Amino acid sequence: MPDFAVAIVLGLLQGVTEFFPVSSSAHLEVVPWLAGWDLFDGDNELENAFDVALHVGTLIGAAVYLRADIARYARALWSGIRGRADRDTVVALSLALSAVPAALVGVTLEDRLLDLAEQPLLIAALLAGFGGLLWWSDASAERRGAQRSQHSYGLRDAVGMGLAQAAALLPGVSRSGVSITAGRWLGFDRAAAARLAFLMSLPLIGGAGVYRSVTLADAAPTGAQLQLFIVGGAAAVVSSWAGVAAMVWLLDRTSRAPQRSPLAWFAGYRVALAAAVAVVAISGLR
Repeated sequence: MPDFAVAIVLGLLQGVTEFFPVSSSAHLEVVPWLAGWDLFDGDNELENAFDVALHVGTLIGAAVYLRADIARYARALWSGIRGRADRDTVVALSLALSAVPAALVGVTLEDRLLDLAEQPLLIAALLAGFGGLLWWSDASAERRGAQRSQHSYGLRDAVGMGLAQAAALLPGVSRSGVSITAGRWLGFDRAAAARLAFLMSLPLIGGAGVYRSVTLADAAPTGAQLQLFIVGGAAAVVSSWAGVAAMVWLLDRTSRAPQRSPLAWFAGYRVALAAAVAVVAISGLR
């Protein structure tokens, strides 16, 4: 497959899987591994720089879809600073603080986490294990009649969902998946848990992009490689917007109607993908 096509596929994959609870990091490790794709001939700095470009695209696409929420909470935060705090100010502050655990873990354990991303059996185990937790948490919340709204999000929720988000630095966990899992356990309805998970991820994705851009300042892509960054990032913009829109629509629809949870479908997909990765890894086919 031509390099441009590979870059577009990876961008589309990153954008969608960042917000579907199936682990974008696992897909970006496993799919090129299975397909034998290597855009940058094993150059880790260029690979990481390309990953930054995909995440910047992901951030832009999600921010465009969530722009009304972002504007609302930004205004509320500014009002709080000026001494006119309200309930939205509490939500905005809590969303900002929720990024702290993952940021601290990411900076402290960066090298070790990058090493773990190269272990397909670990990715398979975490895909399956956290897929099971997603299903269990959603089913448990459904039995309890969990119906908390996005508006009730507070500091206690920021701690719980923020710590869960930090676990997503492990490959195969899924940032959106584990945040939705924690949100459902804390009593939010499906749509609220998803929106909060997506909003929580934005400062973390943005901060990680800035941090990794600084640490990768020595990466020197050629003109052709820079074009791959651009087309991959552009594909991620489109697919992340579509991924957020699809998840919000799907979970909002199923929050209001008693039917089989789509989170159970995602959990099943994770287990099936994990089994395939484990079989391929153990058999030595790759």
